[in-house]
Amino acid sequence: MNQTVIKLIFLLFACAIGSDLQAQTGPTRGWDSVKIKGTKQEVYNVYDGKPYFTDGWCIGKVEFTNGEALDSLYLKYSSYKDEIIYFNEQIKTQIRIDKATVSAFSFKDKDGVIHSFQKYPFDNWAKADRYFEILSTDSPNLMCYRKVNLNEVSPYRDSTGKLKNMAYEQEYLYYFYFPDKGFSPVKPNKSNLLSHFDKESQKAIKKLLRRNRIDILDEFSFVAAWQTIKKQGFKVLF
Repeated sequence: MNQTVIKLIFLLFACAIGSDLQAQTGPTRGWDSVKIKGTKQEVYNVYDGKPYFTDGWCIGKVEFTNGEALDSLYLKYSSYKDEIIYFNEQIKTQIRIDKATVSAFSFKDKDGVIHSFQKYPFDNWAKADRYFEILSTDSPNLMCYRKVNLNEVSPYRDSTGKLKNMAYEQEYLYYFYFPDKGFSPVKPNKSNLLSHFDKESQKAIKKLLRRNRIDILDEFSFVAAWQTIKKQGFKVLF
């Protein structure tokens, strides 16, 4: 084997290693101690609705199971696949971070609201790890699994005039989380929220919500109602 061939093989090997390392990097601090494991993000089919929790990229932080963390990442959460994705500026590529390596992540949306997600093992139906947004802390935590499904719908034409019959549809699921007991489903409406308390507490809670002029109409008022109830020390039944 002549010297030219040997040099060419060495150059190709070095480039392959360099590309692999570059795919792991991003606009972060503390890079020397952390390597992001992941694969290139797939492109979803375009249908009505949104597969992602936010419309665009958000600056955020990822915490890993080994105790390390990286911030200043461009992040996007896929509610459709329950995956956290970051944008690698150096190679202009979207990387789907390996869920097994992630313990938590957070980001600030375009309105300045910080969203914090935690990974938990979930086995109410099919055992698997899921990302839950923490809406209210202190036991029990109020959490939301921001699920989006791809469902069959009535036929429609997209912006290009193409006929389609699938759409991304939200199915957000809310839970109380007890560290020693697990998840208890709760719905964002007054009647279901009250059902998580004993009869005597329910009467007092109704008066409390009326006094504070809280009517549960959406997620924001649902969280406000729960925080108001929690401050008064009412205990949730599991």
